Amino acid sequence: MNLAGSIAVVTGASSGIGEAIALELAARGVRLTLTARREDRLEALGGRISSRGAEAPLLVAADLREAEDIGRIFEESRARWGGLDILVNNAGLGRKAGFHDGATEDWREMLEVNVLALTVACREALASFDKDRGGHILNVSSMAGHRIPPRGGFYAATKFAVRAITECLRQELRTLRSPSRVSEISPGFVTTEFHDVFYRGDAEQIAERLPDYRVLEPRDVAASVLHILEAPDHVAIHDVLIRSNEQES
Repeated sequence: MNLAGSIAVVTGASSGIGEAIALELAARGVRLTLTARREDRLEALGGRISSRGAEAPLLVAADLREAEDIGRIFEESRARWGGLDILVNNAGLGRKAGFHDGATEDWREMLEVNVLALTVACREALASFDKDRGGHILNVSSMAGHRIPPRGGFYAATKFAVRAITECLRQELRTLRSPSRVSEISPGFVTTEFHDVFYRGDAEQIAERLPDYRVLEPRDVAASVLHILEAPDHVAIHDVLIRSNEQES
């Protein structure tokens, strides 16, 4: 698929993997709607994209825990661009919240952002795709959706749910004979702000978890996202697992 001129929504675009994906898509001529909670970070990213000669993106500050905000993202995107070809469901978060001592509010936040918001965004994207051409949904999951990491059981449960949602949607689209595709990418350890959020800024715990080898960078994940999105229309790359060559699991 030639991405130039296509229209994409990227959630969680203000930093890390989402930011790297947005920059790569903009470089390929994709017209972007970028969303995140941090408006100042979005504006800074929009400025970087424009300064590189790409078309200025639509920036929508939104809280994906609110279904109304998700609907507004797609409404504003359609009003600006007139349609949609790609959704990158990148927004997600983790909390250190075990089953024996976890806080209900932490569980709820992970469910709302990682599972419910992703599902609502899929529905809104499908309604925005051209019925004849279809579109492409790409869910950014995690290696935690394939095995249970230490101290991350509930987060892993939400990522296992993303795997189930992706496969259920694939089957549903096939049954409906829809031209739309759905894919998933599951990164391992990446140098992002995720661990700062997971451990609530506890420097000692973060340092304890940092590997002593070179881990993935956001642009590594973005390169694989491009590979998925640029596949021929009849090719569905379902799930890409990407991690450092030295990561154990």
